[in-house]
Amino acid sequence: MDQYTVSELEDALKVVKLLLPPRYECLACYVNRMLEHGCSGLKWCTTYRDLRAPRATSLERKFPELGGYCDCEVMANVFRINDELWTRGEDGELDESYVPPCHKVRLGTIRPCELWLMRSGVQWGGGVFRPVKDAS
Repeated sequence: MDQYTVSELEDALKVVKLLLPPRYECLACYVNRMLEHGCSGLKWCTTYRDLRAPRATSLERKFPELGGYCDCEVMANVFRINDELWTRGEDGELDESYVPPCHKVRLGTIRPCELWLMRSGVQWGGGVFRPVKDAS
């Protein structure tokens, strides 16, 4: 059996910690952050669901109906930046190089935080991007 050094184990834990969604981070912020590690199906969406919202069992059915067949398509077709809350550059365009910190959501939901608009579609109201209503 191989023995690992303490520093090797610490490095491995740092990688695992980067891949786990922090408590209260929303699905959109998590997937947006994870896409720098690549897109392969709904890997990041289902990872988030399994760890933070296990009761959201229809995710794999609903997201493709909205055009989200993989994680990058989810960010292109299911979620959209809420322009009002993102920084604009001097030219007036959105500065996507700076991603604001997640505005946080309750545990167990796949709804995005205020930074994102979520598309409502076939079952979700006609394909319109709408801000998420506060459940409080």
